Parts: sequence; structure tokens; C-alpha cells
Amino acid sequence: MNDIIYNWSFSNDKNRWSMWYIIAISIIIWLIIWWFLTRQYVMSFLIILITWVSFFIENNSQENTDIYISNLWIKINSSFYDFSKIASYSFIYDWEYAIYLRLALNQRWIKYLDLDIDNNIAWILKNILPNFISEDEKAELSFTDKLIKILKL
Repeated sequence: MNDIIYNWSFSNDKNRWSMWYIIAISIIIWLIIWWFLTRQYVMSFLIILITWVSFFIENNSQENTDIYISNLWIKINSSFYDFSKIASYSFIYDWEYAIYLRLALNQRWIKYLDLDIDNNIAWILKNILPNFISEDEKAELSFTDKLIKILKL
């Protein structure tokens, strides 16, 4: 039977303050002007394009992410990952607080999938996931992950 063993959801809201947007827009405008003055027109175009794509993705993303774990698969919103597509999982901690469940995928382009969790969810998943996937206990929060978390990207 394909019953749901466990499910949870988390908000995709970044909780950025207004000063974050002022600083980001200032940096973007400064880069565009600098690259335009140094005649690097392609870089100016690229920063405009990257900014537009980021803004478009942020405004069109779902407010919540729903995760369901079954005895055959993990469903994240409308995407199914059966356990054969997941190489391993790990819990990522920031000090003593669990912040991510990292799924290492057996896919070509997307290698890792980070799902927000807390200590309670981590405790429950520690009892469920070893039955289906192996755990990578060596994974930790990288410098890039810390920077993304601090900058709220």
C-alpha cells in the first residue's frame, strides 16, 4: 500500500526587510553604470537579465512547499522522487539547530535538494528515512550555504 508515512510544509517567504531591497537595487544600478562606463555592455545586459529572471522567479514561486513521504517515494509539491532516484540524505545543522534535510539525487543537473526542517521534524525523519535511504553523516553547511542564508537569497 502507498500510504503517507509523514508530511510537513514550510513557507518559502524570505522575510527580507526594506533595507535589503534598497541595498540590492543600489548595487545593481552601480554595476550597470560601471559596466556601461567601462564599455562592457554585455555585462550590463547580463545583470539586467539576471535581475529580471530572479525577480520573476521570486514573484511566481509558491508560498508554501508541501512534502509527503510514502514507503515508495518523496513528493515535493508536484514532483515525485522515488527512493531509487535519491542516493542519500543528510541533516544540515547550524549549531544545534537542524535547518535542512539535504537529499542527494541521482540526477544529471540537480545534485542536491534542500528542504527546510526544524529539530522536531529531524527527530521524526531520523526514525523514518533510514528504512529507505542511506544517510550521509559527513554533510555540513558550506560557506556558500552560510552566505546564502545570511544574505537571504
